[in-house]
Amino acid sequence: MNALVRSHVPNGIQCLAIYIAEAHARDQWPAGKIISCVNQPTTLEQRLQHAREFIKKYNFQVPMLVDTMENTFHHTYGSWPFRFYIIYQGKLILKVEPNKTTFTYDINEIDRWTNDFYQTRCTQTV
Repeated sequence: MNALVRSHVPNGIQCLAIYIAEAHARDQWPAGKIISCVNQPTTLEQRLQHAREFIKKYNFQVPMLVDTMENTFHHTYGSWPFRFYIIYQGKLILKVEPNKTTFTYDINEIDRWTNDFYQTRCTQTV
């Protein structure tokens, strides 16, 4: 993910991560000790701390915002458990869904789409 984001910075494309509610918290829908390693935060400070720990543990270099405790971002964009979005000029233009069998994303496919979109925009403005 870090490499994907870095590759688009020269084109002026800004990427952000939004830390939302835990999908498989230890105290809600646990999925084993490896996946369910924290409890669901009950305060914004706890959610912020989980985000900080994630950034440190995974050397996550993408700028990260944290959803409200009312889950405003999640309720607006349906981000459970995680999604990729492309927002251009204030409009949602792509919501990438995971593979329905593996529940994973093809980062290369997202990269290609972003490159193609950028190239189309550059061609139109020349």
